[in-house]
Amino acid sequence: MNQILDYNPNKGSGGGHSSGSDKIVRVFAVILAIFAVALLGVGGYGIYKNKVKSNIPTQAASKAEIKVEQQETTALVDVTHDKVIEKLIYSWDSEKETTIKGTGESVMHTEVPLFAGEHTLNIKVVDIEGNETTFEQLITSETGEDKIYPVIKLEITDEKKLRITATDETAIDFVTYRWNDEEEQRVEETDEEGKKIEFEIDVLKGNNDLTIVAVDKSNNTTTEPKNFSGVTKPDIKITISADKTKANIYCYHENGLKQIKVKLNDGAEQYVGLPDEPPKEARFDLDLPVGNTDITVTASSIDETETVATERVENQQENTDIIEISMEEVEDEDKKIMIIAKCEAGIKEFKLNVNDVEYPIGLGEGEAPKEAKLPFTLQDGDSTVTVTIVSANGTEKKETQQFSY
Repeated sequence: MNQILDYNPNKGSGGGHSSGSDKIVRVFAVILAIFAVALLGVGGYGIYKNKVKSNIPTQAASKAEIKVEQQETTALVDVTHDKVIEKLIYSWDSEKETTIKGTGESVMHTEVPLFAGEHTLNIKVVDIEGNETTFEQLITSETGEDKIYPVIKLEITDEKKLRITATDETAIDFVTYRWNDEEEQRVEETDEEGKKIEFEIDVLKGNNDLTIVAVDKSNNTTTEPKNFSGVTKPDIKITISADKTKANIYCYHENGLKQIKVKLNDGAEQYVGLPDEPPKEARFDLDLPVGNTDITVTASSIDETETVATERVENQQENTDIIEISMEEVEDEDKKIMIIAKCEAGIKEFKLNVNDVEYPIGLGEGEAPKEAKLPFTLQDGDSTVTVTIVSANGTEKKETQQFSY
């Protein structure tokens, strides 16, 4: 290399003769020229090859051949292909898809269950290279599976009634309806084709829940819950006293009470007196006889709605909750009084209040005593003494007496 860099044509001892360095330069130049020609040839061939390749037309992917034959309750699907079939996917009316895997062959046979009525069968076949073939066919069947649910329609008529219409594309079976938690009512009468049930019912006033259920012949069920405001029934509340000797009756209606009747056991009904102007509420007490008692209260509103309430009072015994209280001055004892309380059912609590001051009174441990005596010394002046007794059954009696010293 140093010889090439030091090249000088005028250098040398031989005058006109070429030196060794001159020969090396010429050889190197020839090699470079050959290499350049080779590169040009390779590049040109590559351009030509790509051009030829781009002019070759691309062959379209082949499609599967799909045939569908309708049977009584199924559709037979036959698929042929020139490639291995990877899977077949089908759906009715573009809803939920069902996938069937291939078996490594270029043919496939499968059965698809039919649905009653008119529906579109969608099929997609995918081959091993991922190419897809799609197919769809409209199929009408009267014997296929019923997958359509009944339709419920509600409408308020001019007479303020509720018209209920239930329809089904094949055959409706029955309709039930229920207000709130009352007993369910069933309707089965259909039109001539058996595809519709239609009827009218009264709308209850007030806030009420209506539940409607429609069922077709294939047991497809549609439930329609609705809330309506219409007439209300009277409210009745029966409260029994702790000693089971009295019943407190409370009746209410937002628009007014027209009539209230009461019956004890198998006796005659008794009417409860109401004002001329129908009241919204009424409250009264009933004395209950000894023994088991069935109470029946019937309340009617001015809207012509009615409520019947019953209550059974069991195992009534003779009244043992009568409480007796006495307060007497003690002879020869200055300012001292004797308080005596008696109750056959037993005394549960004994309360004493003198001039607004409470004095705790203990009755000791064990069963409630039937009698309790309490001596008490009063102060000078006027004294107001109040004694309150509570029986073992919860009956309470209060008595107040004045003393002066």
